[in-house]
Amino acid sequence: MPTLSAYFGPDRCAVDVSAPTKADAVAALVDLLAAAGKAPDRDALVRAVMEREALAPTGLGSDCAIPHAQTDAVTETSLAAIRLAEPLDFSAPDGTPARLVFLIAGPKDSAALHLRLLSRLARTLCDPAFRAAAIAAPDASSFAAAFLATDPPENVTA
Repeated sequence: MPTLSAYFGPDRCAVDVSAPTKADAVAALVDLLAAAGKAPDRDALVRAVMEREALAPTGLGSDCAIPHAQTDAVTETSLAAIRLAEPLDFSAPDGTPARLVFLIAGPKDSAALHLRLLSRLARTLCDPAFRAAAIAAPDASSFAAAFLATDPPENVTA
């Protein structure tokens, strides 16, 4: 799998985001992608993510959620991440609200990559050391660096 940096950059990360509702959190994530030029149809992407969220909630538990959508509103797969100022209910199985929220947005024909990224994110978010680093990060750059540091080292052959 390509590295996370192929789909995510520090410009798609924010901390202490105020979002009183799930729709506000999704809008904040989509706005990060739009500002980075990755969401040419911002409103359509917000609608697609919220429609997907209505089908099945994306709360993982342990302070985390991964809203996501495959839609014609984007032309390439991208990730965004926020740390919420106040935890928000994403209907996690353990009943805990989410503080770390990651968005995956990809085109409709990206199912295989979408599933690989969902799996990769879920594994990363299960790591208590990563969650602690992300929650303690003093700024967006530190949060993004903690996330990108979870990439496995590249295989180097001599």
